[in-house]
Amino acid sequence: MTTLEKVAHLKGVMEGMEYDTTTKEGKLLSLLVDIVGGLAEEVEEIEDDLDTLFDFADELDEDLGDVEADLYGDDYDDDYDDYDDDDFDDDEEIEDCDIAE
Repeated sequence: MTTLEKVAHLKGVMEGMEYDTTTKEGKLLSLLVDIVGGLAEEVEEIEDDLDTLFDFADELDEDLGDVEADLYGDDYDDDYDDYDDDDFDDDEEIEDCDIAE
């Protein structure tokens, strides 16, 4: 059940209870349900946008792979696979570097 469905269910329960929205408590509860509903809609829009961005990133990755294959040939992937992430230690200090100060 999505958040929007849960909010709709909450509104239905509130209406089924015949909650009096003219009292202070009723007004507050009604306002809170409306706010939660608005937030749920915004979250759904953000999730849709995020899905779109992930799809776009996947397309870019595929296109970049095609460009790399065109530029470097089929051997590029084989050469890149020879390196392991463990070969590079970011925390390792660089020694004996001749850097002009």
